[in-house]
Amino acid sequence: MPGRFPILLGLFLLLGMQVKAAEIQISTENTTSHFQTVVLQNYAAALNADIPAHHFDVVHSARAFNDRDVAEAVSTARVAIAAPGVWHLGQYSSDLNALLLPSLMGLGAEDVRKLVDGPVGQALDASLEEQLNVKVIGKWLDLGPAHIFTRNKPVASFDDLKGLRIRYAGGDANALRLAALGAVPVLIPWPNVSEALDRGEIDGLLTTSSTVVSASLWEHGLTHVFLSHSYYPFYVPLISGDIWKRLSETQRKAITDNWEDMIGAGRKLAVSHQESSMALLRENGIIVTAPSDQEREAVRRNLASHQRDMAREIGISDQMLDILAQHGGD
Repeated sequence: MPGRFPILLGLFLLLGMQVKAAEIQISTENTTSHFQTVVLQNYAAALNADIPAHHFDVVHSARAFNDRDVAEAVSTARVAIAAPGVWHLGQYSSDLNALLLPSLMGLGAEDVRKLVDGPVGQALDASLEEQLNVKVIGKWLDLGPAHIFTRNKPVASFDDLKGLRIRYAGGDANALRLAALGAVPVLIPWPNVSEALDRGEIDGLLTTSSTVVSASLWEHGLTHVFLSHSYYPFYVPLISGDIWKRLSETQRKAITDNWEDMIGAGRKLAVSHQESSMALLRENGIIVTAPSDQEREAVRRNLASHQRDMAREIGISDQMLDILAQHGGD
């Protein structure tokens, strides 16, 4: 659980006092070697320079919260800032699952960024802020293309996924997509993945090369990766609504401007880290297999033909589907 910050915040809110050098925590479940942690640490350093009245500190490796719980923690000011993955946020606003739908399968960074930086992302930000007491700080940070990594079992085509127990991090649409491919979706928090692999509880997982490298998961039995390009996930930067309201205009500007100043470099780091991580996977014996473009497109089209039914099952609004379709996401 977070340290001194909730106590300091409580005094600040109840007494209306100026808190000097309050510890403001930024939570992530990723380890220090993950590029997202690096981006958040750089962000914290910039904020410490611009807002000397407080101290911003990144609490990594889920020492504060698992990412599936952190949005609620931000909403209730148990932690100040976090950037959970979009796949965790559909539990608060079903429309966030829209970016996990099969019609977006295989899209590259630039194509998905056009969606999240435009009206689609704006609508999703508004939906999230309506459901939670949070403020979206700015543009979303890339994670990168998500693929299917397996333990001992080689996957040469989508048909080979049938019957495999595949861990997913969250997102109802991810579970539906895996099930539609014949796999058995298993929801496991990131800090428990290594142990689940060691125990043979799962046959593989849906994730990115950077994430696998951050935990050296080849040491826990991963041997293959199937470049499914299942979806393109992002991290959504959030700050507590209560804290946001009590910041001065100058401090708010520092919060948003510093994020805007570094998001371009952060996205480039995400792409380069995914590429270098894939090379490192090969160096550590991970066998890389990719479906043909024709097979991937055929699977995408087949899954997308059922997309409206999938969307209704998990509560994605028709309005969001229409916005997505209007801007090239259907």
